[in-house]
Amino acid sequence: MAEDGIANVVPNFSAEQTDADLPAGWGFYSWKESQGVLDNEFSFDGSKSLKLSGLNGGWGAKVPVEGKKVYQLSFKYRSVGGPSTIIAYVRDLESEKSKRVLLYHTKPAVPASAKSRFVNGSYLEGADENGWVHFDSGSFVTNEGMGPASLLIKLQSKDPNATAWLDAIEITALPKREVPDTARILTQIKGATIWQEDENRKIFPDSKLPGKEANGPVRVDLAQGEYGSFQIAVTPDEALHQIGWTWADFPEADITLACRKVEMVPMNQVHGPFGTLGLNPDPLTEKLPCDIAGETHQAFWFTVHAPIGQEPGIYQNTLVLDSEGEEMCSVPMEIRVRDFALPQKPSIDVHSGFRASLVRLAESGDIDTAIRRYYRSYFEHRTRCAPAVSVGVRVSGEKVEVDAEKFIEHLTFMNESFGRRPYFLPSLWIGHEGHRMPADEKWKGQRIFANAELTELEPRFETLFTDYMNQLVSAMKAADLFHEPIVRFIDEPDLDDATTINGIHSIATLLKGIDPAITVSLTATRPQPELTDVIKLWTLHTDAWDRNLPLIAVAREKGCQISVYNNGVNYPENNPIRIRLWPWLLKKYDVDGSNSWWGTVCWRGDVEKPWTGGKTNSGVLLYPPRDESEHGPIETVRWELFRQGLQDYEYIHLAEQLVEELEAKGKVELARAGREAVQQALSLVERWPRVRPANDRPYTLDVTKLAAARAALADAIEAMQQ
Repeated sequence: MAEDGIANVVPNFSAEQTDADLPAGWGFYSWKESQGVLDNEFSFDGSKSLKLSGLNGGWGAKVPVEGKKVYQLSFKYRSVGGPSTIIAYVRDLESEKSKRVLLYHTKPAVPASAKSRFVNGSYLEGADENGWVHFDSGSFVTNEGMGPASLLIKLQSKDPNATAWLDAIEITALPKREVPDTARILTQIKGATIWQEDENRKIFPDSKLPGKEANGPVRVDLAQGEYGSFQIAVTPDEALHQIGWTWADFPEADITLACRKVEMVPMNQVHGPFGTLGLNPDPLTEKLPCDIAGETHQAFWFTVHAPIGQEPGIYQNTLVLDSEGEEMCSVPMEIRVRDFALPQKPSIDVHSGFRASLVRLAESGDIDTAIRRYYRSYFEHRTRCAPAVSVGVRVSGEKVEVDAEKFIEHLTFMNESFGRRPYFLPSLWIGHEGHRMPADEKWKGQRIFANAELTELEPRFETLFTDYMNQLVSAMKAADLFHEPIVRFIDEPDLDDATTINGIHSIATLLKGIDPAITVSLTATRPQPELTDVIKLWTLHTDAWDRNLPLIAVAREKGCQISVYNNGVNYPENNPIRIRLWPWLLKKYDVDGSNSWWGTVCWRGDVEKPWTGGKTNSGVLLYPPRDESEHGPIETVRWELFRQGLQDYEYIHLAEQLVEELEAKGKVELARAGREAVQQALSLVERWPRVRPANDRPYTLDVTKLAAARAALADAIEAMQQ
């Protein structure tokens, strides 16, 4: 039995039962020079364990599980030799190939000598006093009607002497996480139901109609400068035509309101056990008014904005539902504007991917006008993107000609329209195979490195490239644009390769010498101590966060900024609260920024792929227009919730600042409610969710708790500001 009386379905989970000196129910398979034996030298539970050693081998068993349940896999291991990798693998052998793999999770083996410790307040797990390490594989969902699952636990290593012992192997069914019902009927008219669902929850084609009625009007609570969202669904008994919503201007207020149609995207694959196959609500389009088929839910997404300077108070309005120009019903609405404002410049730097070349392929009409629409969408969602133009560079003999006019024009538009933000300064980009710095890399036809170790630069490259960068920096300064410039020149390099480290250091040193105001950034699994003197912005993958806490602490002590990225957080088939709470995790871990990458960056090749939910769908947050009748960006539910999460970040950040100011003045009691509100909010997110596979949900699914936490933060901010 597992803890708390939950049944462990793994047979012979501690290898105590034997059959002819073999562990009953278990079998060993060697893929390459590996051995597996029943061992009594080390054990975590009982007197025996499963031992495996060598390059690639594993123990497997069949586990009786039930269909359509969520299970958790964990076990203990003891590891010596290596470095090695522990792999947990669960399959449904009877299902079709696309549904066969239920769980695949890998982790670097923690040596038996490594001890647990706290780094900057975060726990870095190691081995216990006997060398045993806990392996949490996350969750998996079984297929409907499936038979026994196949469990495999492998050891992979390049060291033939690598050895691991396995014990206390548990697969337990997780209790269903109860989520309060938040759907409410707003009004019922002859032949149709008009109802509301929380914006953090999806309205699927087969969603059940709510059984409860709303208590009062549609309500939205906003700070000044904040965008809020709500969604209303219309479900007719028979087809309705030319459905739309209208409303009057808010009396004596500059509050604005917009409505869009929620469309569906078919997801024919999911990226983890909690994704929903089939139609998922996501794109928000301007195709209004619209027709609604009978007995079909059609959701409408409303976005409301209270400008900075709006007088605090309660503002009321009425939404009117029309069909073919005739009023069907009305829904009362109430907007509360709080007595504080969000900062116009975000308190955290967030970059989202923008591939302008694909936008140019997708858009019709004037492309410059289209590009500015995309800029507006990015910046109004509290994120930023790179300018959609490049800097022209031509090398002729010993002369370098630079054309930065269009780049300056676009960056000027961004600054004047949305305020000054960090930006990527064009420099050079180094492609690489195997994530290693190539020794023969060139810039404008000129070799970059002078030696095989990459510790020296070619003098001609250094002269020409420095000339280019000096001209660019001078042009940016003349236009008053040289503020918070960032340079990236290689992606996810192999930081175990000494030559690659040398090459990065050589180029970064050159860039810092051109102008010390340039921040050199690197996307990597960890901060590399040999580079923290020149790389001052590290963008780290969250899956590697815990095992690199000591290096993160060292980098921060050296004045480095720590940003993160998490490619799997944005998938449209997942619960939308996953992306809403991502910025809450940025605050919990106190990072300096985030790269979500997935704005338009994966409209690969055929730009309509995001609309199909095909294999190229990598969680893009914006959709391309489908034909010339549409113009992008076509925003999404996830894009709106990402913005709301970034606004939530500002609530938490402002509350923290006010708490610190009051406590510094000795006003501890006045600060108490603010500190409790911050703690309540951050308790709703536990840790970074896994990316590959996305098989865990270490955050609340209860949207009512999210709303309560926001309200408590807002109340505390208003009280502390007084």
